[in-house]
Amino acid sequence: MKVTKIEKQAKRDRFNIYLDGVYRLSLACRVTDEKSLEEGQTLSEKEIEILKEVDQEYRAYNRAILILSYRANTATELRRKLLKNFEEQAVAKVIAKLHDQGLLDDADFAQRYAEQSKKGKRLVGIELMKKGIDKELIESALGGKDEKAELENAIRLAEKVLKKYEKEDLNIRKQKLYENLTRKGFSYDVYKEIIKEFDI
Repeated sequence: MKVTKIEKQAKRDRFNIYLDGVYRLSLACRVTDEKSLEEGQTLSEKEIEILKEVDQEYRAYNRAILILSYRANTATELRRKLLKNFEEQAVAKVIAKLHDQGLLDDADFAQRYAEQSKKGKRLVGIELMKKGIDKELIESALGGKDEKAELENAIRLAEKVLKKYEKEDLNIRKQKLYENLTRKGFSYDVYKEIIKEFDI
């Protein structure tokens, strides 16, 4: 088939491609430039499919960069989001490219997430698992979590709970304290430390 017209879209950085006088597909300007697409050129069906694949990879990559500009994502999170609009093959190539470029790093994500979270290790581990982080990476990230900082977070939570239930008897206060700490992922050992800290 012959490329009879390459028409720039009015509001987007894309071209409409006409083959044998009929509109057939649209491509990003960058794709048409990289593939040196010109009017008068002939294309086979296979070449057209390759152009479509390259264009989809280009669009998926741009979408991924946009998503990552809002916040860091795990590979699993990003894959789920991209698969809503793009095919598996294009998404897989984009994920691999972002890994190679150092823009997608599950180990770094897990480490930062664990360090910044004010929750207990158990809950942080569950949340990372839901985000698709590998078990070994989770264990490594939690192993590096500052225990002193975790205890400080637990103390801040305990202060709020104990103030809220200050008029209740001791057993109820301890029960509410345990429930709240557990809900936030803190271990029984942390609970015991809090009991000592507040002398209750």
